Amino acid sequence: VPQRHVADIDHNEADFVAVAERFVGTPYLWGGKSSLGLDCSGLVQLALNAAGIDCLRDSDMQQGSLGRAIEIAEATKLKRGDLLFWNGHVAIARDARTIVHANAHHMATVIEDTAAAIARIKAAGSELLAIRRL
Repeated sequence: VPQRHVADIDHNEADFVAVAERFVGTPYLWGGKSSLGLDCSGLVQLALNAAGIDCLRDSDMQQGSLGRAIEIAEATKLKRGDLLFWNGHVAIARDARTIVHANAHHMATVIEDTAAAIARIKAAGSELLAIRRL
């Protein structure tokens, strides 16, 4: 096995957002949690677990257990690693302007403009419910 593919068993990634970004292009698969296919909460769980952060599996449980609440009005001031929650969906902020998320609209894990994603999801009938900061 090439050395670059080997790590100590207790190694934790420093940046869970960078872990999530490695999955860009991975097909969307409801209930999936691997590079063969994953869903939004599976992406969040994989990324956080790689950084040594315990994380429940479903987005509603993640919303109730991770970080601290940030006012929805602060959606224009997101920080790297903030989690955005809709009914049945979660995304990870890369910075103040973009998110990474696995979603059925694109049928893949993508990087998307945050404002555009919020507007598109709202037009489909789901308001942004919560922002959590780790």
